Amino acid sequence: MKSEKVLLTMILLWLTSLNSFAGFEVIGNLSYKYIAQKGEKYSTIIKVHNTGSKDQEVKIYLRDYLFNYEGTTFYNEPGTNKRSNAPWIQFNTQTLLLKSNETQNLQIEITVPKGDNITGTYWSMLMLEGLVPSDQNAQVQLKLNTAIRYAIQIVTHIGKSGIGQLEFQQPRVVKEGNKQFFDFIMLNTGERSISPEVSMELFDAATGESVKVLKIPKQGMYPTTSTKWRFPLEGLTKGKTYKAVIVADGSGEDVFGLEYTIVI
Repeated sequence: MKSEKVLLTMILLWLTSLNSFAGFEVIGNLSYKYIAQKGEKYSTIIKVHNTGSKDQEVKIYLRDYLFNYEGTTFYNEPGTNKRSNAPWIQFNTQTLLLKSNETQNLQIEITVPKGDNITGTYWSMLMLEGLVPSDQNAQVQLKLNTAIRYAIQIVTHIGKSGIGQLEFQQPRVVKEGNKQFFDFIMLNTGERSISPEVSMELFDAATGESVKVLKIPKQGMYPTTSTKWRFPLEGLTKGKTYKAVIVADGSGEDVFGLEYTIVI
């Protein structure tokens, strides 16, 4: 969820012919979000198009998806995350064979369990990976080819159940060269995903006067994931003390705040 659209590019060292292999693209969204009730079944269709002049085989599989404030992304085996909806997802084929310029439909179906303990947000990634064929009859050489892999987020919210709960961690002033920043980590300890808009207002600690307001665009946060937020401390008077009021607004969801004293 760090982006509503995720396109992963892998560089593969491969023995292949001098002719280029086919490519493909997913037409439309790379993120599907649904509000569903316990026991409900729903489906969607994903269009996959061969953009090349040769046949393209596409492998389809599921992965769990997590990320943390250090910038590390985890694509684990499906169902290992306790909030994975991968076990709920079925698709009509594990591979697609696309002819040149052909478009095919991949149908996926999600069945939500009826259990009483199902609450909040569940998610996983549907992976579509182009397979690179080997051509033993053609002259071969060592080439660096690019294989395309799409990661499509499949998100299920169970009605309006669960809440996003943000926890602030490690607030601090950091210096990089001649610049100073105020940064902190936020962790979603709740049961539902949340996309807060984060702002920081700086006040002169002596007078209480507001001197600066800074905002950072929304970032989506699944339960158990964490992100780092950073505000530049530019144009402030050296030697002065400021009070920083940080607000994380979930747009209709709960609002979370932090106060911190900053000495420039």
